[in-house]
Amino acid sequence: MRKHGEVSVYWKEARRGWYYRVQLDGKRVEKSCGVSQNSKAGRETALKKARAIAAALQGGDEMALSEAVRRPGFATLGEVADIYSAHGPEKSKTKTLSRFVMYAREATGREDWRERSCEAALSAEALRRWITAQERAGRSKNGIHSDVSQIKSVVARKRIHLFKDMKLPDLTEFWMVTGGSTKTEGYQPIDRAVLRRMDAAARIPLRRENARVWAIYWLMRKAGLRNEEVEDLKWAWVEWKDKKTAVLVLVEREGWTPKGRSGRVPVRARLMRLIQRALGGGEYVIPRKHKTEAHDLTHYDINDFVRRFLPDGNKGAYNLRKEYGALIALRDGIEVASRLLRHSDISTTYRHYHNLIDEPEPL
Repeated sequence: MRKHGEVSVYWKEARRGWYYRVQLDGKRVEKSCGVSQNSKAGRETALKKARAIAAALQGGDEMALSEAVRRPGFATLGEVADIYSAHGPEKSKTKTLSRFVMYAREATGREDWRERSCEAALSAEALRRWITAQERAGRSKNGIHSDVSQIKSVVARKRIHLFKDMKLPDLTEFWMVTGGSTKTEGYQPIDRAVLRRMDAAARIPLRRENARVWAIYWLMRKAGLRNEEVEDLKWAWVEWKDKKTAVLVLVEREGWTPKGRSGRVPVRARLMRLIQRALGGGEYVIPRKHKTEAHDLTHYDINDFVRRFLPDGNKGAYNLRKEYGALIALRDGIEVASRLLRHSDISTTYRHYHNLIDEPEPL
């Protein structure tokens, strides 16, 4: 005869899961633990859960019972929103969160969207359905595209580490969905004659004038780095592959997260050795006395140089990265350009460079 409150678990092969038995006032309660790992660790997890269920049943605590019997699954949309609310960028957090809430409510069709699983809502199919509904409602393509970008930014690749303790669906296809921006003209490369003059001035003359700005120029021109990536780049992140090639390893590290996605960018070893020889081998590739100095160098001083040749206010040093992307796209294709530029979404790469790629001839 089993005792009151006695708990045991057993493996049910037909259901591929652990089940529990709890004896209460002469009645035996027997249900699934929601644990499907057939191992010693799985058994311990099931037993721990069964004991929590037994305690909740004996105490009549419905809330504790609800928590104890909850099956493990995907995070809820509310949990995802809370993570972004705590860790999202301050400048855009409020607007982005409001767009995400709007999407979550409309995609689930529920006012209690916070309790809904993110599995169905954060899928490519759900996002495409939502875009179609917005188009039928008469929304402009640019407006939809802006909303889609903000919705996806809540679970952007650069923030995935924040969800490491939660279960999220595979977001690969979700990230690939675009809102169909009408801005499809693509990047227009810098005039070749202007680029030749700028490159010539960025060699020995610029190195003599300001060696650090010279180094920033070539890291953006030949490695496609973002301004802030040049600012943060350390010599410890440089992998010397062989005599000809060095690799800039731009992956998530303690205290540093890539703006787009992690990646490895090949660069000529000779360039890195020239930079090292000119600037020294301290911790940072671009030496600085304080962070503000590094920021001013990589965001303002480099722009001042580039705008000697590109006086258009809409252009600046960031065009060096775009030129790099254009050359890679022309030489190796959109996919390789996306990988080396480390865009979080290949649609971003396509939007910038699709006009440079010739349509393939039919077989």
